[in-house]
Amino acid sequence: MGKILDVKAQEAMDQFVMSLDDSEGLKIDDVEPCMEMFADYLLYYSDLFQDEMEVDDVSLDEWEAALEGYIEKLFEGDMERTAELGGLLLSQIEAGHIRDFLGWYLLREPAIDSLGMESFALVLHAWIDFMLAKTWLDDVKYEGFIDVLDDVVSEASRAAKVAHLLLYFVRLGGGVSPRLRGKRFESFVEGHARIDSIDMDAKHVFMGFDNQDKLIGPVCLPLEIISYLCKGDVLDVELGKRGGQWMMVDIGPVYPACVYVEADELQMPDKLT
Repeated sequence: MGKILDVKAQEAMDQFVMSLDDSEGLKIDDVEPCMEMFADYLLYYSDLFQDEMEVDDVSLDEWEAALEGYIEKLFEGDMERTAELGGLLLSQIEAGHIRDFLGWYLLREPAIDSLGMESFALVLHAWIDFMLAKTWLDDVKYEGFIDVLDDVVSEASRAAKVAHLLLYFVRLGGGVSPRLRGKRFESFVEGHARIDSIDMDAKHVFMGFDNQDKLIGPVCLPLEIISYLCKGDVLDVELGKRGGQWMMVDIGPVYPACVYVEADELQMPDKLT
């Protein structure tokens, strides 16, 4: 391999998109949204731009005026793509950013299902191959990116499936008969809950919340849903207790354990859902 060239991340994305043709087997309807969403993640949610996005010196009036202008343009259809990565170099992007994009950021998008997740993973794989051919990646970094894809894609796809199943389950009443749905809840708990244990035979799970000093449960779920959950998965969930039984009241994204497994060991950027 020749000398590795360090190019701007934006250039690496743009050249990849422009290089595609029908023979690549990729749909442009998948490629462009994937690249744009990855740029959005890097710019607004990764650790790469935190120092550049301090807003302490911006007054409330200036912030409100900017927000009002943004909303006006949004409704008028005048908004262009805003995620431009400026001087960010490709060498600054690590395998962990690929992991968090697939296993956290995309799972926050309600429109992303398991098929969409797999399509975006194919796009990223093609982009990584493209950068290797351009000598923009060395073998070590290339293998690191590919290893993350191999590890995260199936887990993120599983998480997307179980999130949609849980959403329908909650919308259908969470397994509670119509006669009991009018009874008051005794207490609620909400936030990011990590699956602590799963009992397939009893069809229930126990969860741990950061703001609780004890496990919450058992939470009963259909076997078809429990079979998609894994210990360590993180759910954005609201639970209600009624008649001594905890049940799901509302559900948001589900994140695979592989994204949070090192949370106690690494200093990760705050993840707001």
